[in-house]
Amino acid sequence: MNLSPHLLYPPLVSSPLPTASPPVPPESLTLRLLQTIIFHNASSTDMELTALLGDLETHSLDCSTCEIRFLQPWPVRPRGERPHVPAPDPSDLQTVCPHPPALPLPDPFVTQVSTGCELLPNGTSRGFYDGGMNGEDFVSFDADAGKWVARRGDKLALHIQDILNYNWPAANKLQFLLKTTCVNKTKSFVHYGKESLARQGEAGHNSLLIEMQPPLGWGRGSL
Repeated sequence: MNLSPHLLYPPLVSSPLPTASPPVPPESLTLRLLQTIIFHNASSTDMELTALLGDLETHSLDCSTCEIRFLQPWPVRPRGERPHVPAPDPSDLQTVCPHPPALPLPDPFVTQVSTGCELLPNGTSRGFYDGGMNGEDFVSFDADAGKWVARRGDKLALHIQDILNYNWPAANKLQFLLKTTCVNKTKSFVHYGKESLARQGEAGHNSLLIEMQPPLGWGRGSL
């Protein structure tokens, strides 16, 4: 499973934080990154990636060119910077999730990730990272404890939990991304995108991506 933290938030490097911290939204608001990777075989993968602020789609990834599409006018990239997200390398899967004989992986298979943070009206926040495999819960990251937790009790999930927790520098980086970087970026987006969010609320629009999400515990951080 491709769980490299560096793939999480580079697409969102855009609007700078305002000089004064913006007010906390009156209702909870979530910045969420949805990633689906289809591993057809050891050398062929497809990836879809979309970022949403609440139900408002802000970014998507063109898998053919690995170009970030900015779907709103306010999260613009810095002048002269060409946004790029590296395509998932199948070797990353071998590093995080090797293929020992006792733990075979299906071929092909699909990994799904829902990650981000939620700003709460009381001024606190909650980070989450939930990973699934073939439509089932697989592992989650406890952002408060900085630990990975298997979401099922089979050997493969427990094996991946141990491997991920062994890489504590990556876990520390992910914890910082979820509890600090994501929160700052969400506040920035709320500040610069408040008109778009207001129009979205008036229209009562729900993103199809939200409706299509599998019935997992994703984004709730339930462990």
